[in-house]
Amino acid sequence: MRIGIDLGGHKIAGGKVEDGSILQRIKIPTPDSRYPKDTTDALERAVRELGTDEVRSVGIGLPGMLSVDRRSVIGLTNLPLWENYPLAEILEDRLSLPVYLENDANCAALGEMRFGQGTGLSDFVMLTLGTGIGGAIVSGGKLLMGHRGLAGELGHLALLHRKPCKCGGIGHGETLFSADRFDGRCAETKVASVPELWDLRKDVRQAQFWEEALEGLSCVIVSSIHCLDPQAIILSGGLSNLPGLVDELAPFIDLRLAKSFHPAPPVLISTLGGDGPVIGAAYLGSHSLR
Repeated sequence: MRIGIDLGGHKIAGGKVEDGSILQRIKIPTPDSRYPKDTTDALERAVRELGTDEVRSVGIGLPGMLSVDRRSVIGLTNLPLWENYPLAEILEDRLSLPVYLENDANCAALGEMRFGQGTGLSDFVMLTLGTGIGGAIVSGGKLLMGHRGLAGELGHLALLHRKPCKCGGIGHGETLFSADRFDGRCAETKVASVPELWDLRKDVRQAQFWEEALEGLSCVIVSSIHCLDPQAIILSGGLSNLPGLVDELAPFIDLRLAKSFHPAPPVLISTLGGDGPVIGAAYLGSHSLR
């Protein structure tokens, strides 16, 4: 039995996992603090509340950049005190268990590869659609890591616009298709929620906004196809549940895709949903990522 933890911006979700099933769950708020110690304390509490009897390892997926050896957090967006923070070592000392760290999108891909839509696929692209766009690449049956372990940041593919991105760059795909942007649009137009805003996508007042958003996501998908030639694109995260999203994306993808890549690989919705990163994180200790 293993424990998997998904550290999100607003919540910490975890579970005891065996044979791809979550047997016991926990969900607690992520501390509203810029200090890594506060979040480390919350992670320890989540593991202890789950219980460590018969647990072989703890895996944690988090939305940030990690050191090549996956022992330290290089940085989390807008949280400078996390720079080079040795999270794995600190938690191992507290828990007396092996602790493994990985980017949350890579965890989602690992879960999908073993127990979801990626089962039986050797090459696929994972896009997690939430606060931003996370990405992971499975190539030849392994996660593609890059020489610094930073490969797969597909939400930061550069497009031909100049909207600022939280990462400090400009023109990135996730500046057009993300919960942050959609929440802002809801506030501007006094729409109660993103699903309600999506339902208004054919309305003359919202059509241009959604066309731009779908163009942004389709450009990320098409660039991924051109560079990686995957068997499938798998979408997960809260925004992947927008009704009819795949059908709405199809004409944008077909328009931009080079003819030699037609027919386009299928765009699939994750069957694991929000459990994917937890399940994938749990198996970090049993999977060679390189």
